Amino acid sequence: MQVTCSACQRSMNIPDEKLPKDQAFSITCPGCKTKNKVDQHLKPKESEPTPPPPAAQKKEETVDTTSMVVSQEEFEDDDDLVIYDENDQLALVLDDNNKDVWTKALEEKEFKIQYAKSPEHAMHKMKFTQYHFVALHENFGNLKLEENPFYQTLIEMPMETRRKIFFALIGANFKSLNNMQAFQNSANVVINQKDIAKLSDILKKSISENEIFYKVYKETLLAMGKA
Repeated sequence: MQVTCSACQRSMNIPDEKLPKDQAFSITCPGCKTKNKVDQHLKPKESEPTPPPPAAQKKEETVDTTSMVVSQEEFEDDDDLVIYDENDQLALVLDDNNKDVWTKALEEKEFKIQYAKSPEHAMHKMKFTQYHFVALHENFGNLKLEENPFYQTLIEMPMETRRKIFFALIGANFKSLNNMQAFQNSANVVINQKDIAKLSDILKKSISENEIFYKVYKETLLAMGKA
């Protein structure tokens, strides 16, 4: 596999047998020391070859990069391997401030819970797991909500995929159970940080209402012959 450094345009050849199978990895350029992330699921377009570096037209250099490949270096999970049943309800919690409260409330509802260390880590997890519930703090990753790449990925999902996920937003700028705010932020429910002690009751009400809504929605589609 050939990788071009995003900073200095140096070409690096990695033996295919040394690549982590079907995984994202990072590689440090031996020239400028820039760390380049490589996602093997994203194949480059053959019709758009990488242009040569401007100004200095140096001869392409082949570098032995075997020792520089780091398999999923930034996405290693600390948890032990867990095998889920196909009927398990999976939740992803992205809220470092209230992790214990989310855990208690979601376990009461029999969710299997996972966590992520960063927005990028969460995006990586979403590639391989179909979550039924996602909780996101508005400042997760020390970012504003509109700057969070995970949030942008979630709200831009195709509707058929997005409607399978119950999405809860929490933060100081929301009014708990305000449907208009939830709609404006493409969430199923919004929760004010001050109401975190009532989280279990808020989830019980909002999840129940969501299930009733989609039950009616599915029945309507069925009646119209579109289901």
